[in-house]
Amino acid sequence: MCFSLLRCAALVLAFCLFTTVAGADEPVNRCHKVNAPVGLVIRSKPGTDGKRLAVLEEGTKVTLAGKAVSNDKKKVQPVVSKDAQDPEASWVQISAPKAGYVLYRVSGSSPYDYLVPCK
Repeated sequence: MCFSLLRCAALVLAFCLFTTVAGADEPVNRCHKVNAPVGLVIRSKPGTDGKRLAVLEEGTKVTLAGKAVSNDKKKVQPVVSKDAQDPEASWVQISAPKAGYVLYRVSGSSPYDYLVPCK
């Protein structure tokens, strides 16, 4: 229970910032491939309200942006953001082939990953 309105506001703000800029719990492969038959849109910011920058075809390789892992150059701590309108959707920041954000995964009753690790 919150002891004051200011403390409640601070806790809510901290939670929102954590879910916006927090990366995955564990490092993942820097290289991923698009897993979407209709393609995947790169946006200027996470969410469907971000400007469309490009469309990636299925199978296109992308490079995830984020904090590099010092002991493994092929891994990264990605920047993952929850969608503001759809709490089941997550966006990830990419650095190539064009910098921006793409839909990373949708959880819920039928989870779907729009990016899968390169083999």
